[in-house]
Amino acid sequence: MSEEQASNQRQSTSELLSATDANLKQISSRQLNATQQDCVSQIRKYIEQAKAAEKAGDVQRAHNLASKAVMLSDDLAKH
Repeated sequence: MSEEQASNQRQSTSELLSATDANLKQISSRQLNATQQDCVSQIRKYIEQAKAAEKAGDVQRAHNLASKAVMLSDDLAKH
């Protein structure tokens, strides 16, 4: 992966994490059942793992984890 591709990937990861954070803020005002609370915990784990991967220089893994986090949070925010 070129430096430009890596830079674009990091930018995309950052945007995904921001969208996830916005979804979590929206969800936080709702009463969640146990399954939904588990889902929020999983989302937070993905966020932590994505940040750790990015810090370690693994931009692809960071992006994949951020994608998973945003998909889960989008789904939870809709229901």
